[in-house]
Amino acid sequence: MNDGDKISKNGEFSDEGEEITVEEETVSPMEALKKIKGKLMACEKDKMEYLSGWQRAKADMVNARREMDDEKARLAKFSEKSLVVEFLELADSFDRLFKNKESLEKIDKNWRQGIENLRSQLVGILKTRGVEGIECSGKKFDPKEHESIGEVDVDEKEKDGIVMEEMRSGYKMHGVIIRPSLVRVGKFKE
Repeated sequence: MNDGDKISKNGEFSDEGEEITVEEETVSPMEALKKIKGKLMACEKDKMEYLSGWQRAKADMVNARREMDDEKARLAKFSEKSLVVEFLELADSFDRLFKNKESLEKIDKNWRQGIENLRSQLVGILKTRGVEGIECSGKKFDPKEHESIGEVDVDEKEKDGIVMEEMRSGYKMHGVIIRPSLVRVGKFKE
């Protein structure tokens, strides 16, 4: 009740501050009390509806803020994806060098050690960015992780559909494939 609200003898009041007069002969104190209780209950009901609405709005805002923060975190994880994919080309160059044992043995021992250290640093940097290689040799071909560029004839039925050779390494970033492995798959012919 505001300071400006006025109460009459029988307990009736007005929000505008004007006194409501009710003839005492027509309204008993019990009836006036019932009216006041009715208005109080209506106010309580309105209050609960408003409170419930505000609580829902606040919960919706908290959920929206949480979703926005989650989306920002997801975008931050993958914002560097294009740069990482470029670094994967560098990792491929190191892999090709290390697969060619003859060329590697011709390089001076100190240079070879330096190249191995550079590759280790690159792998470490990629790991800190959530990048990991996809294991594929000897595993069943999975089109989600592997891209077949050819087949290899195999003489055992168990090797049918198995990755026989990896031509280019595949990688995941934070569990999401950013580049599939290029593989050759076993094909059994009877």
